[in-house]
Amino acid sequence: MSAIGDAVLALIADLRAAEVRISLAESIDALRALGAAGLERVRMREALAAALIKDEADRARFDEVFARHFGAARSTPGRPRPSQGARIGVAGSSSGPSDGGAADEPRPPARDDQESPRSAGRTPRPPLEQDEAAEPGAPADGQANADREGDAGAADRLADADAAARGLSADATAAAAGDRAESAAPGLAAGRAAALRAIERTPFATYSDIEYGAARDALAVIRRRFRIRVSRRLRIASAGRIDFRRTIRAALQHGGALGDLRFRARRPRHVDLLILADLSGSVKYASTLMLEIVAGARECFRRVRSLVYIDRIAEAGFERGHLVMTPPLDLYARSDFGRVLGEVRDRRAALLSRTTVIVIMGDGRNNRRPARADLLRDLARTCRAVFWLNPEPPARWNTGDSAIRQYAREVTAMIECANLRDLERGLAHVV
Repeated sequence: MSAIGDAVLALIADLRAAEVRISLAESIDALRALGAAGLERVRMREALAAALIKDEADRARFDEVFARHFGAARSTPGRPRPSQGARIGVAGSSSGPSDGGAADEPRPPARDDQESPRSAGRTPRPPLEQDEAAEPGAPADGQANADREGDAGAADRLADADAAARGLSADATAAAAGDRAESAAPGLAAGRAAALRAIERTPFATYSDIEYGAARDALAVIRRRFRIRVSRRLRIASAGRIDFRRTIRAALQHGGALGDLRFRARRPRHVDLLILADLSGSVKYASTLMLEIVAGARECFRRVRSLVYIDRIAEAGFERGHLVMTPPLDLYARSDFGRVLGEVRDRRAALLSRTTVIVIMGDGRNNRRPARADLLRDLARTCRAVFWLNPEPPARWNTGDSAIRQYAREVTAMIECANLRDLERGLAHVV
């Protein structure tokens, strides 16, 4: 490493000894900042401070250590000295004897026959810390020539160190980015995965607005998985079954190797989806999440109709992420699924066909009103299949005013959907 690099590493070591916390990535950033700022003293000091100091309370220690390693700025003869107020927060400024002796206060160079008390017992400074210019009138002619040669050599060394630091900055940046990505990315991904697993297992019955908000944040992943699953199944269904006769004939061209499978062409299966979602009580969270999942995969179906109900039905849609009902429902009304089935039957021609799959989300609690399971039987005969997703745990089925037993006899499958994970698995049965 170059001399400037060694000097910066020594500065960092002294700062750590002074209980200033500096990480490896910040050390690399300091070298990069030095390559960008150059070796002009004030710019170099501020660049290193910006890269290494996180707490303003550590700035005084940094200024003291910097002045010890890289020396203090010299005052120019004949130039007026700045006042004490102008020197606040600026390290390396000159001050008079009445200033109390600042840590980075410039001192006149000591002669060979006279030793300064501050320099007693101190190791010589490295070449980077040599005087930038000779004091006017101090050296003789021969000494002046030697000083000029020394200054020229020091300037060359500083230029070489500056170029080396600039060349090192690209590698340092890549190394720092790699270290940060390795340290931050796994922890961040693990935290998101843990939060997703936790909200997927949280029962809908315990949901509040907080859990519902967390579930909506995690819904993008579930929506994407459901869309991929549906599209993959539809692609497989459109390929048809393997045609063995055509496959064997094609294999004869390759010496009998079955490397080219031939399928029986058939028309892809079209699926029309009809959603009936209950918005009463704690079921509303599960119903809204199901509607959002299906809306994310709408393009995988030929037609999707979403209806919500309490005691009557209404068209459902999403505007700016919010559920919109047309006409609006009375959220405090008493559930009446029998009446809802009657309204669906009256609109059968516009809603149902032999390619329609009905998905019902609800707990089947009808407030002891007529269940009208016969209407559900007629609807099931008209369409392809009926799936009922029940967010209640099975222990509560058929208790109280639940009529789920009567409905279970008329549907294709009754599926428990107590949480987000069950909901995703239940929707997988639709296609």
